Amino acid sequence: MKNLLAGLLTWALWLVHSAAWACRACRPRVQATIHTPEYTGNLLLLLLPISILLVGGIGLYFADAIKRYFLPKSTHG
Repeated sequence: MKNLLAGLLTWALWLVHSAAWACRACRPRVQATIHTPEYTGNLLLLLLPISILLVGGIGLYFADAIKRYFLPKSTHG
């Protein structure tokens, strides 16, 4: 089953990766636009929603443990 999943994932990545290349005329302009001094800021701005979702999901998953940690010892029962 693992081999089948790995094969399907590899096939999907090979299928998608070919569409991501720019043509010969556009490629230098695309690379010049991507690699600007604002690259780090743009990358962090793109990753911000993902990090918010991850922190929120982890917070929901561990909400019970977090609540018990911050409650006084007398209310633990």
